[in-house]
Amino acid sequence: MKRGNKPLMRAPRSLSLSGPVALVTSLVLVACAASSNAGDPPPATEVAPTVPAPAPSAATTKDSGAGATDSAAPTPKNDCKLVDLAGVADVAPTFTTYASPSVVPATMTGGTLQGEYKVDKATVYLPAGTGNLVDARNSTGSVNAWALFNGTNYRLHLKADFTLATVAGPQAQGTDTSSQGAFTTTGPTLLLDHACDGALTDEADYSFTDTGNGRATILIKTPTPYGDTYLQLDAAKN
Repeated sequence: MKRGNKPLMRAPRSLSLSGPVALVTSLVLVACAASSNAGDPPPATEVAPTVPAPAPSAATTKDSGAGATDSAAPTPKNDCKLVDLAGVADVAPTFTTYASPSVVPATMTGGTLQGEYKVDKATVYLPAGTGNLVDARNSTGSVNAWALFNGTNYRLHLKADFTLATVAGPQAQGTDTSSQGAFTTTGPTLLLDHACDGALTDEADYSFTDTGNGRATILIKTPTPYGDTYLQLDAAKN
């Protein structure tokens, strides 16, 4: 997913979904505004949009003086031509504030990711440290997301538009990101290589549940200065 504003949640990177799962909102911006209103200096935190790092050159260069050879860019593990899923409806997410142990995302259990997944329910868990900054119950938004897993290849899309009810007034944030490449799983952990995106790193962590009953969940966890943000995406599987 290609990143727009630096998120409350980051989606992945170009899905960089952060970069997956940003996703989404800039709590840092909200906190700065609230802090300024209170007469305190804003936190020294970067709020400028983050641009995915460029992919390394595919050419191999050699330093004749040192005799060293740079590594060539990795070859994508698929043909980067998995098609988009059509007909995925927008959903209105539920906003809540993370509060362990009572208000937390579902525990991911793993399974087998194969097929088409259309998100029909989304829950945003705002960081615990934003409880006095954001009114989760009065925050609104829309999410359009889907995922395709085929063999060891994936394609993901996440478009999110949020309006957070904050102490500084409504704060609009959004992202429209996509990612494609190869994936691996270890238990509930989902690893995306973003091979088709030119993104070298991903700030989000992904986990999932797919028990084969026609439903699945992908959880995107992204760190912020106020605690972790979670986006729980529940989907119907075809």
